[in-house]
Amino acid sequence: MEYLIKSAVPATEIAPSSGPSDELFSAGEKSPIAALAPSLAQRAQAGSRGALDEGAAQASAFAIVGEGAGDVEAREALLDRAMGPKRRKKSSEKLRRGRRPSEGLAFVARDPSGAIVGTVRLWDVRLGEGGPAALLLGPLAVEPGLKSGGIGSALMHHAIAEAARLGHGAIVLVGDAPYYGRFGFAADRTGSLAMPGPYERHRLLALELKEGALDGAMGTIKAAGRKIKGHALGFAA
Repeated sequence: MEYLIKSAVPATEIAPSSGPSDELFSAGEKSPIAALAPSLAQRAQAGSRGALDEGAAQASAFAIVGEGAGDVEAREALLDRAMGPKRRKKSSEKLRRGRRPSEGLAFVARDPSGAIVGTVRLWDVRLGEGGPAALLLGPLAVEPGLKSGGIGSALMHHAIAEAARLGHGAIVLVGDAPYYGRFGFAADRTGSLAMPGPYERHRLLALELKEGALDGAMGTIKAAGRKIKGHALGFAA
């Protein structure tokens, strides 16, 4: 599945995925295009305005693939840079803690060197006690210096398309309506739903992937995903 980003830079390459995959490049193998461009993540952290601008200008040179087991450390570091330490205190975390992402719905964006510059996951939830199944989207994060490069939008389009392809009925999230509205999310179907912790009601948004999937949905959203076994802490956020 491919998406074209309207921009002055080349179109983004998006690799199809059916779930957490092996890493984009096998152990010890470097990307064949790695020598052509330094890591965009490194550019974004370089500290100079020129480096940030140059990195953002090339931000469309990325691939979206299924998240791999070896991505945990880099992904957690990206989330810390993009969202800060308070990210683990959000109400959405109550629905993710101790769970694995929904099967086939964890993705990362890689720059030409293979570095992770974006991430998104979707999680299985229930809309109220005994209510219909749905997905919780988040966190969505992009390397701070590359936010204008279309990475976040590409991750959203890919995640929504894959969720629909896998047969899910609806997606909910907590976020800014002006941003997520462009992907079809709105608060008009979530008035009878609640998060299991502090949140701003107007930021609880939903998207129906199947018509009527949110009909009658009410109550507190509950975790329903696969539980983590052992010490797989990388799936905690």
